[in-house]
Amino acid sequence: MAKKWTVGRAFPLMLGAAVLVGVVVVGLSSYQRRAVALEASTKAANLAAIDGPPCPSLTAAEFDAKPIKPKKAFVFNEVRYDRRFGHVDCNTVAVGRGNAYEPVCQFSSPALLAVTTRKGQFFFAPGVGKPVTIITQDGTPRCVMDGNFRPELS
Repeated sequence: MAKKWTVGRAFPLMLGAAVLVGVVVVGLSSYQRRAVALEASTKAANLAAIDGPPCPSLTAAEFDAKPIKPKKAFVFNEVRYDRRFGHVDCNTVAVGRGNAYEPVCQFSSPALLAVTTRKGQFFFAPGVGKPVTIITQDGTPRCVMDGNFRPELS
């Protein structure tokens, strides 16, 4: 003879179903929030408007020979940025399809930059008073002598 379904027997099943539904709802809402934040960040960086020549780069020996060194440093998305002067605004931007993203930092007037990624150290000397954008794709930074730095948002 089959046992009757009582509240005591059905409760663990109802609790398991409620937990499963809760996990699915939290997962979907987190995914949606991430997609919206990535879209807003990509729009704020406005990479389409950035069109400039590459920054002058330096070798490690040339960087070490410079009399001035970067004095401000920070880490963003596992990339370390060292700069001499100015302010910075960083975002993550969507690349390709899906939820792939890359870090983008825009500097107001860095003078001298050292960027450290998992692929090594990279040195740039854009000079004083020039806006710069650093786009790091697959661990390799690309420096462009242009930017749409917005100090009011930093």
